[in-house]
Amino acid sequence: MTFDDKKKSEEQTFLVAIDFSDCSREVLRWTKSFLAKKPSRIIALHVIDSNFVTECIRQKLGDEGQIKKKLFLEAKAKLRDFLKQENMREEHVKMVVCEGTPFLEINKKAVENDVDMIIIGSCGKTGDMSQIFFGSTAEKVLRFITRPVFCIPPESDYRVA
Repeated sequence: MTFDDKKKSEEQTFLVAIDFSDCSREVLRWTKSFLAKKPSRIIALHVIDSNFVTECIRQKLGDEGQIKKKLFLEAKAKLRDFLKQENMREEHVKMVVCEGTPFLEINKKAVENDVDMIIIGSCGKTGDMSQIFFGSTAEKVLRFITRPVFCIPPESDYRVA
């Protein structure tokens, strides 16, 4: 059965936010381990931050179309490799790459896909000062979502094999 086949009533849908950090790798491993024996659908979501796109344009690294095309192609390839490294089979995972503000896109995709739970790492790749004052993507997801969120710390007391 592939991802797009009719959803079984006992299946649940999980959105896994991935930014390619070690923390998101741990999130993917935890999800895989947790769902190993349960029928489920996984949406692996990577959001290209629109602020990054704007900065690339400002730095004259190319026009908007070129920059977006390159970022989308690279993100899709990286997501495919990321999932492959974790032995996640494509027929069980829907890969989604989009552009926008990460916490807004995570929430939007969760609603659009009627997910049962969002699974996200508590910290990701960005380590800038704005997180100190405005919070991380995970914190912002928690503030604005109406769906359950499972947040996994980067180094937890458990280890997923």
